[in-house]
Amino acid sequence: MLSASQRRRKRQAALSVFLFALFQLACAGCFAALCFIPDLPRPFVWLFAALAGVCGLLVISALVVLKERFKEIEGGEYDAAAEY
Repeated sequence: MLSASQRRRKRQAALSVFLFALFQLACAGCFAALCFIPDLPRPFVWLFAALAGVCGLLVISALVVLKERFKEIEGGEYDAAAEY
């Protein structure tokens, strides 16, 4: 069973990843919208599409990091380190 501090750490970690993902998805949406500007040169369309893709990949990597963070919190690594 998780202690109150572990639940708080998990909640804070999830909130921070949620806000990061929200910001990155907003950026990806803006970059994707820029791709649809009429008469935009082809290299800029590819650039904006690539930037939108990078923002999407950052969200996926943040979810992987969150999973690892949850494992660390549940394992009590931070509680053990706080004793020193």
